[in-house]
Amino acid sequence: MKSSLFSLGLLVGLTGAGCAGLEEGETMETSVAEDSASQVIQGLNTQVTGTSPVTFVTASGNVTTPYNQSATPVVAYTRDSTTGAFTAYPGSGAADGSISVPNVPSGRIYLKVGTRYLVSTGRTFDLGSTEWGRDGSFASLSTPVTVSASGLSPWQSGDYMDMYSLNPGAFGYLYGNEPGFPLAGATSFSALNFDYANMLNPMLLDSSLGDVFSLAQMRLQSSPHGVPYRSMHKVLSANLTQTEGQSASVSGTFTQPAATGTFSVDWRRSAFDALRAQVNPSAVSTYNEIWMSARPAAVGQALASISGPPVLVKLNPDALKTDIVTGNMAYNNPLPATWQKVAFATAGFTKTYALGTATPVTMSVEIRVDQDASAFASAPVEPLVGPVQAPLVNTRGAFQNLTGVGTDASLRWSKPAIGTATNYVVNIYRLSTSNGATIASRVTSLHTDLQSVYLPPGVLLSGQTYFAEIQSWYQPGSDLATSPFKRALPRARASVLTGTFSP
Repeated sequence: MKSSLFSLGLLVGLTGAGCAGLEEGETMETSVAEDSASQVIQGLNTQVTGTSPVTFVTASGNVTTPYNQSATPVVAYTRDSTTGAFTAYPGSGAADGSISVPNVPSGRIYLKVGTRYLVSTGRTFDLGSTEWGRDGSFASLSTPVTVSASGLSPWQSGDYMDMYSLNPGAFGYLYGNEPGFPLAGATSFSALNFDYANMLNPMLLDSSLGDVFSLAQMRLQSSPHGVPYRSMHKVLSANLTQTEGQSASVSGTFTQPAATGTFSVDWRRSAFDALRAQVNPSAVSTYNEIWMSARPAAVGQALASISGPPVLVKLNPDALKTDIVTGNMAYNNPLPATWQKVAFATAGFTKTYALGTATPVTMSVEIRVDQDASAFASAPVEPLVGPVQAPLVNTRGAFQNLTGVGTDASLRWSKPAIGTATNYVVNIYRLSTSNGATIASRVTSLHTDLQSVYLPPGVLLSGQTYFAEIQSWYQPGSDLATSPFKRALPRARASVLTGTFSP
């Protein structure tokens, strides 16, 4: 069956080790201190509960089913702010999506669900999510698809194809490495072959359920101000039913949708790039792009609501970081007129990590803004929230490589210099090696509304090396510490990558 965001992990007695005081040149704001009073174990015992409804948004309507939590580890931890000791209170999950932890003292808890910690004073948690596409099965085995088609506008070297199916939420891209891909000037092709299992969301299609296979020509164009962009141009649609591991063929004609539109942006790329050193002093700027599409209104709440085809406009004109005013970018629109136009802008950054002489691993993060497309057209596109400031491991600057932090380390930070963070998410990664290469594996994620987290027992192990990604989130009206998979527009996030640290 289709995996939920929860199961895919798209998000994820001890004392403090940093007691020696601040290192020379370091300072610590009082605003960074933890909510000590809320962490003191109180006498009143309460019950922690949660539900896990998963809403699948389909072409024929929404379907909500519970995510089965019966095999999910559930534990609530409290931390004594005087001794630093964590106390565990075992809980359980059920097939109906509920979780329960009895007899938990009042105060702030670290609720562990799977490998994820929700750091909150709340006692009721919404672990549900909204996902675009019906429930179903992914293609994990090679499942070839062969397409023959006519009706293309003369193919250009900068064109590419979006593959999508709205009802199951399937999508992927064809950039030209596939056998039979059209050559420059072609208006048709025969036996274009690709492996459906390599698509980004390879939900198997079933025409009896209303699934339609679509392939779009994304055409390279130039805006009135001379900015190159790609937009939805022509679409082939056909019925297709797939069986995992078996070949299937599609044929048809590309046609131009009757509906059209325009999209323009004042894109402050320099404002995104100016935050590079706040991501990490050694971070490298890698890419910047804007996508615009349309989605059912309910999908605005989904984790990846704008991240896949069908894309109406894709803007990534060059590797520069200069500002751009595009003028009107034209597109053809095959999507329902009632769907909400949505857009995101993102700037990517990387940092490398290596264990010993092993080949480094590259960690990619981004500074991103998701909004209604009208907001992009009416105001400059720039970061809504910046990276956290002055990150620390215990009391030591987190951008340096650290040893001796203890297995009970804390991470602390100051508020972003840009915007207002509504929550923070801390991802902890462990470094290892395999066949001479460094590998980064996510150990856990911690969601909080504070400017600090303590790492619970078992997160850090002696003799291992780690680093952290600290995300600042802006999502008004939401609390990612009690509803970790809920999304809304507008939303934005920015990341910091620490140096390495080991116990």
